[in-house]
Amino acid sequence: EADDNGDGFLNEEEMCTLFEHPKVKLWLHELGLDATDSNTLMELLSTGDDGWTLDREEFVHGITRLKGEARAQDLVPVHNHVRRILGHVKELKNSVDRLEATTAATTAAVCV
Repeated sequence: EADDNGDGFLNEEEMCTLFEHPKVKLWLHELGLDATDSNTLMELLSTGDDGWTLDREEFVHGITRLKGEARAQDLVPVHNHVRRILGHVKELKNSVDRLEATTAATTAAVCV
């Protein structure tokens, strides 16, 4: 019902509309989630892989991770940021490794 365009994903606009629905607000409240700031909730649900777009499984998994004590809800963005940082660090390491190999090969060719 929330997927207005029928693409199988919830985009930012669809999620904002969903979070404004009275039944959804009640459901989230019962789960212990604060839906008054939909942007924050979307950021908490976002895995960072494809921005604000979530499929049904990602949405349900995200809500499940968030439900419970406020302390758990506060840790989810930290977890997501750490995952993003780890991805960037891995990319940086690969770049450094490639640069190091190129430099070693260049140095070896010059010394010959």
